[in-house]
Amino acid sequence: MKWSLYLYVLVLISSLDIFANNKFIYEEKILAADEAFIINVVNNDNEIFIEWKIEEKYYLYADSIKISLNKKLVKHKIIDGLKNQFEDEFFGKTEIYKNKLKISLDKDGVSKGYEISYQGCAEQGLCYPVQKYVI
Repeated sequence: MKWSLYLYVLVLISSLDIFANNKFIYEEKILAADEAFIINVVNNDNEIFIEWKIEEKYYLYADSIKISLNKKLVKHKIIDGLKNQFEDEFFGKTEIYKNKLKISLDKDGVSKGYEISYQGCAEQGLCYPVQKYVI
């Protein structure tokens, strides 16, 4: 009886370790969108620079990045960031940015009222709704 109880406890402990290593018990925390995609805006004399620090295991969809002023799209330039090809389960082949992205736009005398929208996902399979940031 003593040996069977010992064996039972040993099997139970081993199975808990197996579940934990297979993420049945331990799940990696998914960050809030503003923690996964940290945005910084620098408003200079003639240009506005918008930079995202993209946390590891997260990405931004290249096509989702839009800047508008009074509901009209504003052109922007990619300053820094490497586009990656990605096979998305929802959108098929798409382009994404990982790690960082920096863009600029000419402000043509206007320094406020720009709306930045973007969308990204965690590699664990969670995609965020479109995020909006207003300058």
